Amino acid sequence: MKAPQWFIEWGDCLERMAAMPAESVDAIVTDPPYEIGFMGKGWDASGIANSVDVWEAALRVAKPGAHLIAFGGTRAYHRMVCAIEDAGWQIRDCIAWQQWQGFPKSLDVSKAIDKAAGAEREVVGVGRSDKNAIMGGLSSSEIGSNHDVTTPATFAARQWEGWGTALKPAYEPAVLARKPLDGTVAQNVSRWGTGAINIDGCRYGYGDPAWPGPGEAPPVGRSGASAGSRIGISVTRAGAWHVPDLGRWPANVYACPKASRAEREFGCEGLPSVSGFEAVDREEGAAGVSSPRAGAGRTADRVHNHHVTVKPLAVMRWLVRLVTPPSGLVLDPFCGSGTTIAAAVLEGFDAVGMELSEEYARIARARVAAWERTDDARQINLFG
Repeated sequence: MKAPQWFIEWGDCLERMAAMPAESVDAIVTDPPYEIGFMGKGWDASGIANSVDVWEAALRVAKPGAHLIAFGGTRAYHRMVCAIEDAGWQIRDCIAWQQWQGFPKSLDVSKAIDKAAGAEREVVGVGRSDKNAIMGGLSSSEIGSNHDVTTPATFAARQWEGWGTALKPAYEPAVLARKPLDGTVAQNVSRWGTGAINIDGCRYGYGDPAWPGPGEAPPVGRSGASAGSRIGISVTRAGAWHVPDLGRWPANVYACPKASRAEREFGCEGLPSVSGFEAVDREEGAAGVSSPRAGAGRTADRVHNHHVTVKPLAVMRWLVRLVTPPSGLVLDPFCGSGTTIAAAVLEGFDAVGMELSEEYARIARARVAAWERTDDARQINLFG
C-alpha cells in the first residue's frame, strides 16, 4: 500500500478551494470557527462558518455523494447548518461528540440579586471548587481555591437560591451532510466511490467507552426482528439473531475526553513556545489563568501548540473513517492545528488542509509529520 499523501496550505480557504479541480474530494471533515467570539479570538467571530459561499465552494470540489462533517457550537450551530443546506448540501444527521468536560459559564442569580441590592451575604462555611466543578456562579478567583459559602441576604435572593443561567456544556455537535447523488445510491457508489458511510468500520467494540449507551454484547439467542433492530444486530429467517463480532452499530454520538496536553503538543517540540498564560490570552498571575473556561488544566509553563480548540484524534479518526471511501481524499478547509489531517493520515487516507493562520499551519504540519504512520509518507502540493 502506498503511504498517505498530505499537504497543508497556508491561505484563505475560498481561494484555495477555487484552485482545486471540481469533483475531486471524497470527504470533507472540518472544525470551522464556532462564531461565538471564543476567548476574544477575532477568527471565531468572522462569520466565515455561516457563509454560503464557503459551503458552495466545498460543494464544487466534492464528488457527488461525498459527505461533509462540520463541527459547530451549540449556540450558533443552526446558522452554519442553514448555510450548508442553502449551499446545496443535503442534511443527513447531527453527530454529537460527548466530552463531559465543559465548564458552565453560569450566573448565580441569588448572588446577583443581593449584589444589586447592596446586601451583604452571611458567610456560613468554606467550600472548594476545581476545574471539574459542575456548578457555575463562581468568580475566576474562586475556581481552584477555597471560597466562602454564603446565605442569601434578601427575600428575593432566597426565592432564587439555586438558580443560574447556563447548563454544563458536555457535547459539541457536528452536522452530517451529503452532496446530492448522481442517480441512486448504488449507481453513485459505482460511478464515484462515494455516497455511503462505513458502518462496519465504525462499530463500537463491546465495552468501548466511545459508546455511552447501555451494556455489553447481548447473549446469543432467539428474538424477533424488532428486538434485533433495536440493537443493530442481524436476524436470520429462523428468528435466531447474530451478534456481530465487530461491535454495536455506530450511532450519531461518540464519547471521548478532550485532547490531553501531551496529544496537543506531540510533534511540536521544535517549534517556538509561548507561556501558559499567553496561550489563554491572560496576563501573568491573572485569576482567569486558573479558570477552566480559559483553558486551565490544558496549559503548561511553556506551550508549543497554543491553538485553543484542538479536537482529540480519537473522534476525528472515527469521523474520517466513517465517511471516507478506501484510498479517498479528505479535505479540511479549516485545519487549525492539524488534527483532522493527522487523523486522515493515520487512517490511510490522502488529505488536504487549509489554514488562514501561518502560525497554526506551521503547528499543523509539525503535528501531522509526527503522527505519520510510515517514514516514507510524502508531503505533496495537490494544487500543482
